[in-house]
Amino acid sequence: MIDDGIDNYGASDNFTEAEKLALRYSELMAEEPEKIDNAFYDELKKVYSTEEIVELGAFIGFNIGYHTFFGTLDFYPMFTPDGDLVSQEESKRIYGDKPTSHIKGLTVREADQAAE
Repeated sequence: MIDDGIDNYGASDNFTEAEKLALRYSELMAEEPEKIDNAFYDELKKVYSTEEIVELGAFIGFNIGYHTFFGTLDFYPMFTPDGDLVSQEESKRIYGDKPTSHIKGLTVREADQAAE
């Protein structure tokens, strides 16, 4: 499901409107937190309770933080995008020379698939 729309979740039919809003919240927190204003929180409140918004925000913030921390240690994800457990060496091949929490552009796997 995720591979079929995460890069273009806003236009994907694979996510509910609530899921798209949560993904947008995550994207804004990671890339443009200054855009999370009262109007955005009002939008969230249309589908989420205050408790859910707080929980979602804390979860997103925690994930951004621990991915940043792992990046300082040159720690690569333990799993492939398909969910298979891999060594650090294989993960480095898949994700590139610099581990990131939010990969920009094609991963090695996607580049390999595009070349086929």
